[in-house]
Formats: sequence, structure tokens, C-alpha cells
Amino acid sequence: MQNFKIGIQLYTLREQLNGDFLGCLKELASMGYEGVEFAGMYGGLTPEQLAKELREINLSVCGMHLPIAAIMDPNSDAYCYAKALDCKYLVTSLAGDFIDNFEEVVNNCRQAGQVAAEQGRCFVYHNHAQEFQKINGVCALDLFYKQTSTEQVKAELDTYWIKKGGEDPVTYLKKYAERSPLIHIKDMDKIDGSFAAVGTGSIDLPGVISIAFNSIAEWLIYEQDACSSDPLECARTSIYNIKAEKYIISRTQIMETSKC
Repeated sequence: MQNFKIGIQLYTLREQLNGDFLGCLKELASMGYEGVEFAGMYGGLTPEQLAKELREINLSVCGMHLPIAAIMDPNSDAYCYAKALDCKYLVTSLAGDFIDNFEEVVNNCRQAGQVAAEQGRCFVYHNHAQEFQKINGVCALDLFYKQTSTEQVKAELDTYWIKKGGEDPVTYLKKYAERSPLIHIKDMDKIDGSFAAVGTGSIDLPGVISIAFNSIAEWLIYEQDACSSDPLECARTSIYNIKAEKYIISRTQIMETSKC
């Protein structure tokens, strides 16, 4: 049983971070988040300064979300931050049009994976809904994974966008359980399909957490692209629900294992 950690994609709190960057990070740590995934915002701090602050707050870096061009360039600032922050996973999304420019997307991601590996990092692709369109009757994301190396192109599957793309999140996560070190846990409002705090919408939270336990997942990362209420309160609600469900499922699995 893989005991994953819980992180947060900082895009969720972009406005709050603009107001009080370090104060916001401290608040997240106090909520119980163990790691953060950056999305191009470093609070105006150098890599070394940011690393020092995170150590003092006791937050790890579960990933960095970057344009693919930055990951393909070994001389980009991205690698300076990744090294200083001890960040293993470099993540990109929307790397191109999956239908009209599929081969270009595949080739760019292969190159990004190679460069990241040469720099001691791991390249990860994050899906949205566009990747669930069909190419000759085959889901574009499935075709993408078939044409890229499992070792150099990992998956950060996003539960909200999987559902938005017409697939079942739990079923799809299970399909790529051995390729997904990072999982984006998002929820979908039961009425209008908008983004919701985790545990309050229609995504099967117990199912997602069960898959995370039985996969290579190192991080379950909460994100909410848009919040209808205070984003910090959404973050608080989400980690409360994730931790509660994680505890229930982990206890159940431990008890079942002890019976064998």
C-alpha cells in the first residue's frame, strides 16, 4: 500500500499569493498540506531564498507546472528552481493541439522527457478535456501514452478534466495507476458542473483515494481552478475531506491485510 502525501496546486490561491505569498504558504502548512505544486509564481524570491523559506515552513515541493518550452530548455530558470527546491517532477499541460498537431505534441513531450531526465528530473504530462477527443476512434490521451516512453513521460491525471472529457475518473486512474506519480484531485459541482471543493461534488473521492493507495502515486494534489467562495476555505474543506477519507480507507486496508 503506497502512503501518498497531500499537496496543493498553488494556482488555486493565485490572488492570495499575490497579496501575502509567505503568509499564504504558512497557512497551508497549518492546514496540514505537506507539499505545494508551483505554477510560475515564486513570490519574487530566488531559488535559494524560496528553498530556505519552505524548509522553515516545513513544506515540500511536489511539482512545478511549467510551459513545455521551459522544460525542453536545459538552461531555463526552471531547472535552477527545481534543483534548489529538490523538485523531482516538472509538469506541463496544453502542450499543443492534440488533434491537429498530435505528432508535434508527442515529439515535444519526448524531447521534454529526455531533457528533464538528463537534468535529474522527471517530466509529467497533465491532461485537460481536449485529450479525450478521438483520433481514428482512439482516445487521444491513450494514443499519446502509447507513443511515449513510460520512463520519460509520466502522467498527472486530473479527475475533473477526466470527467469533463467523458470518462470515469476512477476507471481511468486505475488504467494508468503505474504511470501516475502525481494525481490532481478536483471535484465537480453536482448541479452545474463547475469546480467544487473536494468532497462536496460528484467525483468519487473514496474511489480516487483507493486507487492512489494501490498505485505508484506519491502525491494527491488538490486544485480548484475557480472558487465560488473564499479559496482558503475551499482549501481547508478539501484537505479535511481528503484526510478523513484517507484515514478511513487506510485503516480498512490495514485491517483487511492483517486478516490474511
